[in-house]
Amino acid sequence: MGLQIITYDASTGVLRDVYDKLRERPMPPVYRPAHGGVPGIITAHGLDPQLIGKVFTCSTTLNAAGPLAWDERELVNATTSRLNQCLY
Repeated sequence: MGLQIITYDASTGVLRDVYDKLRERPMPPVYRPAHGGVPGIITAHGLDPQLIGKVFTCSTTLNAAGPLAWDERELVNATTSRLNQCLY
């Protein structure tokens, strides 16, 4: 059994509100899915709507400042995920 995913179209209530808020944030075009929903990394957190905002506020804060360019930060994030055996 894999991770249960609640897509944007299937979301309701608090989760839909969180998804809408996250869709409005600025993000590189590469992260905007062609289907118009939210990126998979966000829906992977959809089972806990109260936590999702905290996770992405933290990651936005960590990734928004500093001397690294977006692609360098993404490489650090991907490497960290790999080392943590998080293969999203």
